Amino acid sequence: MEKIKEKTKEKRFVFFGILLIGAAVVLLLIAAGLGEKKEHLPREKDTEFQKGSDISSRDLSDIQIDSLYKLCKVWGYTKYHHPSVISGEWNWDAELFRVMPGILEAGSSDEANEVLMEWLKQFPVKKEEPEQEDIWEQIQAEAGKQTLDTGWIEDPSFLGEELSDYLCSMSDLYISDRDTAYASFEESGCVSFENETMYPVADGDMGMKLLGLFRFWNIYEYYSPNIEITAEDWDEVLREAIPDVAQALDYRSYVLAIARVASMTGDAHIALADKERLLYYYYGKYFLPCSIKMIDGQAVIDQVKAGEKQLQAGDILLAIDGMRTEDRIEEQRQYLALPERDKILNQMEHLLLEAQGEEAEVVVLRGEQEMTLHISTMKYQYSYKNPVENGRLESTQIGYIDPSALETGDLEALMKEFQDTEGIIVDLRYYPSTAILYLLAEYIVPEQKNFARIGLPNQAMPGAYWQQEMVTGKGTLKELMDDVRTFTPYQGKIVLLMNEESQSQSEFTVMALRQSPNAVVVGSPSIGADGNVVKVSLPGSVIMYISGLGVYTPEGGQTQRCGLEPDVACYPTLEGIRSGRDELIEKAIEIIEEPRL
Repeated sequence: MEKIKEKTKEKRFVFFGILLIGAAVVLLLIAAGLGEKKEHLPREKDTEFQKGSDISSRDLSDIQIDSLYKLCKVWGYTKYHHPSVISGEWNWDAELFRVMPGILEAGSSDEANEVLMEWLKQFPVKKEEPEQEDIWEQIQAEAGKQTLDTGWIEDPSFLGEELSDYLCSMSDLYISDRDTAYASFEESGCVSFENETMYPVADGDMGMKLLGLFRFWNIYEYYSPNIEITAEDWDEVLREAIPDVAQALDYRSYVLAIARVASMTGDAHIALADKERLLYYYYGKYFLPCSIKMIDGQAVIDQVKAGEKQLQAGDILLAIDGMRTEDRIEEQRQYLALPERDKILNQMEHLLLEAQGEEAEVVVLRGEQEMTLHISTMKYQYSYKNPVENGRLESTQIGYIDPSALETGDLEALMKEFQDTEGIIVDLRYYPSTAILYLLAEYIVPEQKNFARIGLPNQAMPGAYWQQEMVTGKGTLKELMDDVRTFTPYQGKIVLLMNEESQSQSEFTVMALRQSPNAVVVGSPSIGADGNVVKVSLPGSVIMYISGLGVYTPEGGQTQRCGLEPDVACYPTLEGIRSGRDELIEKAIEIIEEPRL
């Protein structure tokens, strides 16, 4: 048992770093492009389809759609379960293109089953005696919670007896060594898809576009911790996407078809970038010199760039270049993975501010008056500047922390300065630039407490996850990092500010710091996109990021999509923005200055 405890401690230490990856990092990773694979695998010798699938675009009949649906599921299950595919012996992309023509020619479900079975007979499942595994690998195989329903492999009415038996023969194989698999694993235990191959996509190449769909659908099916809470039924998403992708005759329509599939996940960690940046610059490559907030479903300008004379805080943005804001919102809903219908700002703000040229025609509502303005635009999106600096708030005994403005050593200095204050406001509407969830907890959480559970994919069991409890509070840094510093306990009130722009590390930090007995969370529900991000590469130089870790409450409750709930609800108002007030900070000050009972 001591070895188990040491392994668990090691994993918890690794999570300390992993869980700091979030939305801001996604943008940097997209800009960096694709990485190189670590090694050449045996399957790379099969290069027949490196330049295309030789399967041309066509209209699909209902039976062809049903047969391709079945092919996707069988191909994906085998991809992640067959020992020889896992070992890197077979190029499973090439095999998809070899069997797909026969699937397209099948005239019935039974014929499709026969085509699949004849193809798979080339790849017998050889069961070997399991080698002695170390104790951690045994724990992985035994402790994984099966979250994915794969009962369809046992359905002979869907697959036929022979094909069902073939797939079921792999169901009890627990293969933890997956270094050469399409889904490999980092030392931390997080999944990686670096062994996937990128291919070009020609306009008329239906096969390659379907590979993009099949690859992403199965990755999300087997390696998303959130498969049970997709916005739409994931099987139905596949059925509907097949003809949509098949009819994508050019690159743009292919990218948009893949985006529509990704949007059905509701995974707000998803970011999709293509080689032409079609989705990012959807309405133009210029931006209005302002930022916005969504208030009662309207895009309200909350800050303008210095020197901008026409736009004003409090203006309601009605239209840009002749297109109304509500029309942009509705159009983009089909391409963006929104956790809830009204949580749009994190992913959509830049799209609501895009313009076609260096000057934009902008319609705003100012008070009761609708105005048409001609605005000089910017080449880059304007970023909101927090007018409140770290330190003591003027005329109060209250400290303020903007975690996005912290550098190494700043938090320790601030906590020394704040020791005699009545309370501290920690503004987690801003994404932390440095990890504070453990360091600040050393001051404000007097004992170690479980604040979250993390779900990691079980290496040996695709679709299964195991959970690790996360702790924070006094003494945690010593346990994790042998940090022997002394942290003076802080006795004042703690108010954590949160809204729908609180994402990933911000959310995780709220979960940790609200363990303080003196903490209150003020604001609105967070976006619900916590954990790390995992890169997925699709044909056509399409790069996508998805959530790779599950994040749950200490009791095991869901946080993804639904987000975290505040203790005290507080929303900005149109009147507050027009008068230059921050109503969440005002509420936090009110709570801190209330006499203790």
